[in-house]
Amino acid sequence: MPNIYFIHYELRPAPHSEDFATTGGAFALCYVQAADETSARIAAERYFEETDWIVVDLESGPEQVERALYEDEPDMLDAYDEAVDHGECFLFHLWPPETGGGVLH
Repeated sequence: MPNIYFIHYELRPAPHSEDFATTGGAFALCYVQAADETSARIAAERYFEETDWIVVDLESGPEQVERALYEDEPDMLDAYDEAVDHGECFLFHLWPPETGGGVLH
């Protein structure tokens, strides 16, 4: 069974991103197949760079996880299985830009 790492990030869209006007930020739940924690983090952050996201904070991880951990969580189990099959899975939870005098992004 491959090594799957879970990493949780807070992100914001890059100014040139097509998401910039409609998205204030996101939490990303990442499942990455990698040899070790460092490789998992590098792979996740490379994906964000390629898809025009900027890391605001590393919320948690990388942490090696096992499939059994998600047996009672169908969505997370699907994400884990996708990482096994395809090498990675990223789940984004987006929120809109702030308005009303707050700083945009």
